[in-house]
Amino acid sequence: MAKRKKSPEELKDDDERTNSMGLFNTAEAYRLSAMALEKAKVKSGHADDPVRFLYYHTLELYLKALLRQKYSVEGVTKEFGHNTRRLVKEAEKLGLFVMDEDRDVFSIMEDTNTVIEARYIRTGPKTWPTLEALNRTCKSMRDGVGGLLRGAGVMVRL
Repeated sequence: MAKRKKSPEELKDDDERTNSMGLFNTAEAYRLSAMALEKAKVKSGHADDPVRFLYYHTLELYLKALLRQKYSVEGVTKEFGHNTRRLVKEAEKLGLFVMDEDRDVFSIMEDTNTVIEARYIRTGPKTWPTLEALNRTCKSMRDGVGGLLRGAGVMVRL
């Protein structure tokens, strides 16, 4: 089934409803949920998978929150999708400083199937960033993106 093209009114509604503030604050909710789940220390062979997934999604939402300052919802979706490499590169163009430690986490996300493998079951050896590294990178992106958005007058929770 072919995807129906959205009307100008629907695109405008998407842009109003999916804004930088909403994306950032939703990212923050995912980050806090990941931290709470990680703190619960569930004893299971795959207990870290949901935590890892929440952190990955958090990072994507923080980056997209910044990109929404320049791009429409449709633009972010079409130009960047879930491509971490392109999201980070564009966020840097918009003023985001990415520390080397964060770049290491993004590199693993970009160069492996780690994000997909956090969502879907696939056996075999994997290269994962540690939960500590993901948590730290999420905090770094929260601070960096949050500061840029606040500087642009966007009310985000810090």
